[in-house]
Amino acid sequence: METENTVCELSPSQLINFKSFFFAALGIAAVIAAWVFTNENLVLLLAIIPASYAFWKWLQVKSMKLKITDQRLIITHGVFNKTTNETELYRVRDSSIEEPFLYRICGLGNVLVFTTDEANGVLQFKAFKKPHWIKDQVRNHSELCRQKKRWGNDTVLIHDHIA
Repeated sequence: METENTVCELSPSQLINFKSFFFAALGIAAVIAAWVFTNENLVLLLAIIPASYAFWKWLQVKSMKLKITDQRLIITHGVFNKTTNETELYRVRDSSIEEPFLYRICGLGNVLVFTTDEANGVLQFKAFKKPHWIKDQVRNHSELCRQKKRWGNDTVLIHDHIA
């Protein structure tokens, strides 16, 4: 069996959490405003709720990892309960990039990878830096894997012909 080499390990940007952080900041501002009007120090304890929410969202994104090897895409996510999804690169059929305006300003993008894997037909990697580079790495290594396994367009896939 051939050894597997890691091409890169990446994490998404915290920009995914922009809305969550914004609303958490509004919640903290509302708690501070309520404290100013009531002069009750206990009111400040309510700031724990939006701060905890923002911290949880940060932790969720921090725990997401994308590992690209020369044979597989390995996606891991979860804070307490980890889920790892592995997709063989020879199953990759196509890929595309979405660059929403805010992401594009920050040099980020979403990479969509379309596969023949019935469990995970479309893999979506949101808010990653250098999305074009990621897409190129997936494309190049998937092509090499297909050539090694002799997996091409002439291979008939059973689920493509079911009516």
